[in-house]
Amino acid sequence: MNFTKLFLATVLLVVTFTSCVSTNTTPTIEGLWISTEATTSQFGPGVQKVALLIKRDSTKTLTARALFLWNDVLKMEWKFINVQYDSIAKRITVLDSDLDTLKCTLDVRNEILVGILQDNTEEPLNFVRADENIIGLFHPRIPDANGQIIYRYNQPEQIDDYLLTDSIFKYAQDSLAVYNLLERILKQEFGRLESLLIIKDGNLVLEEYFYGYNQTKLHRINSCTKSVTSLLLGIALHRNNKTNIDQSVFNFFSQYDSLKTPEKEHITLHHILTMTAGFSEEEGDEEPDPDNFIQNILASPMATKPGEKFRYSGKCSNLLGGLIYTLENRQADEFAQDVLFNKLGITEFAWEKENGVIICDHGLELYPRDMAKIGLLVLNDGVWNGEQIVPKEWIVASTKPYIAESPFFDYGYQWWYRSKRNQCWWHDPVHGGKSEHDMFLALGAGGQYIMVIRDLNMVIVTTASDYNDDGIDHIKVPMVIEEIAPMFEKD
Repeated sequence: MNFTKLFLATVLLVVTFTSCVSTNTTPTIEGLWISTEATTSQFGPGVQKVALLIKRDSTKTLTARALFLWNDVLKMEWKFINVQYDSIAKRITVLDSDLDTLKCTLDVRNEILVGILQDNTEEPLNFVRADENIIGLFHPRIPDANGQIIYRYNQPEQIDDYLLTDSIFKYAQDSLAVYNLLERILKQEFGRLESLLIIKDGNLVLEEYFYGYNQTKLHRINSCTKSVTSLLLGIALHRNNKTNIDQSVFNFFSQYDSLKTPEKEHITLHHILTMTAGFSEEEGDEEPDPDNFIQNILASPMATKPGEKFRYSGKCSNLLGGLIYTLENRQADEFAQDVLFNKLGITEFAWEKENGVIICDHGLELYPRDMAKIGLLVLNDGVWNGEQIVPKEWIVASTKPYIAESPFFDYGYQWWYRSKRNQCWWHDPVHGGKSEHDMFLALGAGGQYIMVIRDLNMVIVTTASDYNDDGIDHIKVPMVIEEIAPMFEKD
């Protein structure tokens, strides 16, 4: 039996759960559908396709789920709150969480779902049959023939010499807790996790992927890019003997001295690193380009005095990218490949550009294993394979808390910091953890994290697609604090 036939046979075994394949030759509205390119355009930038899964639940009631996709990767789930089906007309009607209505009727002859989205207007939204391989986008793991997802631990594969692996059960104090955690992840108690990696004592001991992700798929790390940029800046400052971070930022950009004001001349590199520069985050009219993006940032109006207040600022992070370019005459991606990525065995990555400028407040894509390498490098004070790649002094300075972002986090040099003195927002009433370990972390929207716990000698990486505005993306932090860290605590 060839691979294609074997795959189709496997799909037939799970039809009771997914309803994605029908043994009935009569055309059915059930199954996997993908929107046509011509009708998806109404959703605007950021959405290329809509994947639609129509199936029957355990009570034989027809249900529907939909996902917005970009480059076949989840952008966000399209939330439905009511589904009605007319079996005579072969029409399904769904109401979404914005109280818009999608009506789709099966064109039996052409096997197309002819749809109308009724929001402020009535726009067509048609669907054709989708490839079965996107079923993984709807489930953390493909269910078995009984509709169940059963977790089985496998030691991570040793791929090369850059990241050693071992069994988690050499380190975890409670093996049952490992299985309980993964079963809860499969039940989506911690959001839509797409990867979870744990490094303990220098070894990768857990590597799990969900929703169709695997070792070979790059993942957007969003604002974790800021933390990587900080590492690159530390290297560039050291190479150029410019390590005084208390000097005015205009010392690095003297060509823009005309933009100085009595307030702005007091902006130091320390302020830029700690998001306390005071820039307003109002967007300028011009797109960034190599000739004027630094000028545009420095010309930004001030919202607060330098050093007065933490203001989360993409402008600060992009200015750091401009500083790397000024010091090294290279964009951050080229510099990273030379002085950081190649040394860690990071051979594939993507980094977004706008008009030729690398975006340093987001836009970097890495494999989760490579995110873990970055965490391990920082845990080891910038040393990798015996070489001091990032100055130790920079690592120590970057991962200190300088200013409170909120009662829940403090902030360093583009790295976040959390300890038992911070409050736990996931408890009611809010309070501080009594036995929490100090942690510094890179944090990206949607659930992207590189978390480092020094006293446990651990790195934890998560990637996810939790972009709905419900706070579920931040639940990875209490998952680590209350579920993962205790597994490795010694009595």
